[in-house]
Amino acid sequence: MSRNISYGRGGAGNITRQHSAPTPKDLVTPTIKQEVYTTGRGGSGNMMHNDPERPQLARELQDVESPPLRAQQIPHHTGRGGAANAYIPTPEEEEREKKIHEQEAELIRVRTQSKDRVKEIEQERQELRKESPSSS
Repeated sequence: MSRNISYGRGGAGNITRQHSAPTPKDLVTPTIKQEVYTTGRGGSGNMMHNDPERPQLARELQDVESPPLRAQQIPHHTGRGGAANAYIPTPEEEEREKKIHEQEAELIRVRTQSKDRVKEIEQERQELRKESPSSS
């Protein structure tokens, strides 16, 4: 059995036939092997040195997380109008939604602080490299 597999970003040249089923090893996200890698979109402030002892940090910094998709919890209509299509949350639902929103905001804040700390550590390392006498 063969199936079409797409590599890269679009284009017919990126589609080939695969004759064997993918193995679990094929589905693992690879670690970054470069000494320097980018985070974010462009700019020298997004260049980081890879720590060969902790490659998962580089992978984590490159991954962009999208916010969770949730149904809108404010009063709204679904469909084409009519009373049966109106959604008006109860006070309990509004309170629960508020708590969920606060928890998500806290999680984003903690993740941002963690990533900022990794960047601070990287900057400290770079400064130490500049200050240390070369061994040549």
